[in-house]
Amino acid sequence: MHELTCPACGSPSQYNLRDYVMNCPFCSASFRFDMETGRKENFGDHYIVPNTLDQVRVKEQVLEWLKRLHHKPGVADKEFVVLDIRGASVPFWVVSLEIHSVWRGLVQRQKRGTDAKLGAEYLTESGNFRRTYRWAVNARSNICENWGMEKLHEPKESVKVVWDGFPLDSTYSRGRLTPETPGEKSAYERREFFEFKYANGLPILGCQINEEEALRRAKTHTEWYHYNIALLHTDHLIDCRHELDIAGVQLINLPFWEATYAYRPTNFLRHFYKPVEKHVLIEGINGGVLKGELGLIHRDKVQINAVVTGVAALIFFLLGAIWTPAFFLVSLFFGAVSGLSAYIAMVKLEERERHLTHVMTDTSKGNAKAKELYG
Repeated sequence: MHELTCPACGSPSQYNLRDYVMNCPFCSASFRFDMETGRKENFGDHYIVPNTLDQVRVKEQVLEWLKRLHHKPGVADKEFVVLDIRGASVPFWVVSLEIHSVWRGLVQRQKRGTDAKLGAEYLTESGNFRRTYRWAVNARSNICENWGMEKLHEPKESVKVVWDGFPLDSTYSRGRLTPETPGEKSAYERREFFEFKYANGLPILGCQINEEEALRRAKTHTEWYHYNIALLHTDHLIDCRHELDIAGVQLINLPFWEATYAYRPTNFLRHFYKPVEKHVLIEGINGGVLKGELGLIHRDKVQINAVVTGVAALIFFLLGAIWTPAFFLVSLFFGAVSGLSAYIAMVKLEERERHLTHVMTDTSKGNAKAKELYG
């Protein structure tokens, strides 16, 4: 931390020189500081989307989301416990761009002749599509410092996301628990010139990357996204070209809330289930759930079933030994169910590990391919 004076109001304050944009805590002015020359330059294209939530409202939103997923909504308040709630106003570079993609590839014929030569079962097809985005790029050097921020894009196409950027208009407005009112402004339309008061108590994180890096990442994200969309239209993609038109770049702080909760069943399952911390990411305007982990997934249920039926098998085995051999058949049945459940749980765990490995491999291949294509 170093002490600098604000070029707007002249007030001295402590600043982190790693930040690309400094924010004066007294007058909310934004400026850039050149460490080599000592020059300060006002930065005017800095906005903030006002935060409208607090910890009480976030807790209510999390419990309401859990109620809608629970098979017994009336007991959700008792079985789910919110452990921690944290929020932050995170800086994003929002790049307004239009991208036009042209592709050409081979599509396999539905019917092929008996005398078809090699390669004749394929037809050459081509197409093009154009889209406009306000593409948000995290302005922090570590995009994983806040839970759920590393991959917010959920495209409508069956495309595996390996990038961190996302279209602001479609992503930040999803997951709402209340219907949208007519004429309601979007998050982008609600932005205000940066002032600390609009954070409404949220800590404001500093911007750590510059516009050039944001533009490079936005270009790579959108081109790789469109490349994957083009792959959906063809069996063998031969060529895919993109033209980008950048309309502008703005620095916008967006409010996010992260809630940590645990599932603690009130019935007999509490003896077999160890509570695990889960997370929910909420946008700070309307309380929409952007990303959330389920309290009890299928693998957990299978594991609980394996333990319960295993205990039942042991009890009926003892009853068969003490009372009547007929209970051995019941014990054998529960033992078979317990073994099958344990096997399914183990398979699910292996599938999850393979999926994580596959995602990491795809991410590495995607980054290498993007680097190869776009430099």
